[in-house]
Amino acid sequence: MMRSFPINTKLLPVLLLFLFIAGSAAADGPKEINTEKGPHHRSVFDMPVYVVLPEGCAFVKSQAGCVDKTKKISLESSVIRLPYAALLEEFTEKNLKKADMELKMKDEFIWNGSSAMLMKIFQKKGSGMVGKWTLIIDRGNECWIINGLYPAKDQQRGEAVLKTIKSAYWENGQSSPPAEIPQGNVDVYGTPLKLAGLLDGAVVYTKDGFLPTKKEDGSLFVVSRISNTFVTPDKQAGFAKEKLQMIEKGEKIDIISEKEVMIDGLSGIEIVGYTAGGSKKLIYQTMLFDGKNSHVMVGIARSSIPENLDLFQSTAETFKTAR
Repeated sequence: MMRSFPINTKLLPVLLLFLFIAGSAAADGPKEINTEKGPHHRSVFDMPVYVVLPEGCAFVKSQAGCVDKTKKISLESSVIRLPYAALLEEFTEKNLKKADMELKMKDEFIWNGSSAMLMKIFQKKGSGMVGKWTLIIDRGNECWIINGLYPAKDQQRGEAVLKTIKSAYWENGQSSPPAEIPQGNVDVYGTPLKLAGLLDGAVVYTKDGFLPTKKEDGSLFVVSRISNTFVTPDKQAGFAKEKLQMIEKGEKIDIISEKEVMIDGLSGIEIVGYTAGGSKKLIYQTMLFDGKNSHVMVGIARSSIPENLDLFQSTAETFKTAR
């Protein structure tokens, strides 16, 4: 699956994958790339984009695409509900540096008839560095994003990933599939929340349906899953607190309440807190455990806190796992 987040919340570092320094195209205009679908093209994303996978790799399906864990190569996709030009305007050098990223190159193309931006990015990950080839594709009112990740120091793997990205094929008449999460969903009918986007297995809702949201309270609600992570009951509260502190990068979260919950037959932990910095934001998290996976719902708001807390709690209570 795919997940997406507004930039100003810094929620989940994977969104920062798309941060880059905006710039103008070359004076002679963007280059053209036209790919043809061949017998080796494969469908590995939820969106109708086909690629030729690198040779010698053993890929398995992941939430957002596919991964070869041995070679440390992965392919991921996402949908951002924002027009191409507006999306490019949202990213700044300041945001890039905050994400511990370095832009190595970028180039703009007319790719299969669509405007597209190809970027090479290095990002710090622990004590190492991850290389990323990122392709952003103009799809009218939304953008498709394809990412290829590899060990930054491995030039050979980087070239293999680039070759796969450059093989990308899609038909201009096709659109992305309806947003859904196979493992579970929430019911936002009758609430102010609207679907805003998808990114790597998570679904984001905002009050205006845009990423980033234009609403003054900056509110959003995110549903995601941590797969194949069994947490024993005695460790669930600690696990939930650890993940809570990862929501706002670089900001400590002060917890004001914590309680056990039961939603859709799953036990879980609800935590409410505030960022400890000068600009206080509400951070809401409910984590449910099914014995194999952890289902995570996160709400963030910078104003109208009582109303948004009620909204986040009532929305979380509607969560249903896939049957």
